[in-house]
Amino acid sequence: MIKPWLIKALLASLLLLVLALLGLKIFKPDFLQRFYTESLYSWRGYFFAKLNGDHHEFSQINIVGNKRVSRDEIVRVINEAKKNQPEFLIQNIIDEIKTQLLWINKITITRTMPNILNVAVVEFVPFAIWQNDGAKYLIDKEGNLVPFEDLEEFRHMVILSGDGANTHVRSLFNLLTIDPLLSKNIFSAVWVGVRRWDIRFENGLLVKLPETNIAEAWQHLIKINNMPGSLTGLKMIDLRVLEKIYLEYDDSVIKEMKEL
Repeated sequence: MIKPWLIKALLASLLLLVLALLGLKIFKPDFLQRFYTESLYSWRGYFFAKLNGDHHEFSQINIVGNKRVSRDEIVRVINEAKKNQPEFLIQNIIDEIKTQLLWINKITITRTMPNILNVAVVEFVPFAIWQNDGAKYLIDKEGNLVPFEDLEEFRHMVILSGDGANTHVRSLFNLLTIDPLLSKNIFSAVWVGVRRWDIRFENGLLVKLPETNIAEAWQHLIKINNMPGSLTGLKMIDLRVLEKIYLEYDDSVIKEMKEL
């Protein structure tokens, strides 16, 4: 049971606090407003810092998904962001990493309280070289430009050309994953008439694919390729007409056929 004298003391303290606040409001309103504002920002800043890591040292930084970008590079950008920005936000880290480390396509950052940072990155994966207006660009399977200028490392990749080839590269990627052994011999691909692909193999063979049912047409090509000696002397395989295959041979092969 609370003693009467304690209740009186609490009421007296409360009355004094109310009178003090009323006095400040009447005689020192600017002081009261400044105290309120600073207190608000102080508490907000405290909780904001706890959630976002405002200038706190991280005891551990976990990084996954990086292959071309080193861990040290990512940590460096994180530390620079902490040092240079008044309010250290997770989104600021993401923006800085994507701006400075161009191989990174997507990034997710979470924080495990109190001071562990978890960084998951998705890097660009080069798929082809896209030729456009006399220039060459490295692109991924979605047609995104990969910000890498030295193409010597990727000279073995398929060369794409044709108006809009980069925006339709996903359909080509899906085809090439069906039979990797066949696909590794492809030299180039041309997006023709903004509607279909012409495929050129390293041996010079040209394959004309249809506008639709391209997966079915590709299966026909795989069957032809698996027939021993079937590609000998072939210049062109036309698969544009469904259920029909047109073959064009070198003149020397045609001459041999006529002499049989």
